[in-house]
Amino acid sequence: MMRLNIKNLTNYLHAQFPNRTHAESNYINALIHELNEGNCNTIDDLYEFLTRYSPSRYISPLEEESGARLADVGVIRSLLVAKKIDQINEIIHGWGPLPAEPKILRDNIPFIGAKEGLPSYLKKSGDRIKIDAANVGELDISFSELGNRIGTGMPYLRCLMSRLSPFHDLLFKAL
Repeated sequence: MMRLNIKNLTNYLHAQFPNRTHAESNYINALIHELNEGNCNTIDDLYEFLTRYSPSRYISPLEEESGARLADVGVIRSLLVAKKIDQINEIIHGWGPLPAEPKILRDNIPFIGAKEGLPSYLKKSGDRIKIDAANVGELDISFSELGNRIGTGMPYLRCLMSRLSPFHDLLFKAL
């Protein structure tokens, strides 16, 4: 199998998304790096990824809500965000049932601080784990809420991911 490169990825995106704006090579090159970080290294890997994360399921609602049409690279980047959100949700679901008490608990350290953007904290609210974001309030960690309401992407989600383990410890020590 041939590793992703600018030529084969450009050709694939043109064939896969003929009616979308096509990105320049510098954006394609950056996308290759992002795909590789997500263990998507070949065209076959990308095909499997797009089968699992169908643009019609994830991108169409996002575009309908925003009124914007993503370029080919934007579609893939948004789907990478959806995958990361799924990974975050899997970790949280792996914690098992959340303790009944405390009813509300907010992490004491923001995963995005004031210098890097508006503060965002992990929060237990009833039987859900949510994000307490200063700019939008409380959000469930799911693509429909997080992906559509906060146009943040991977840096935000990487910071969020780094707070999961400490928040888990805080949550289960609070009993």
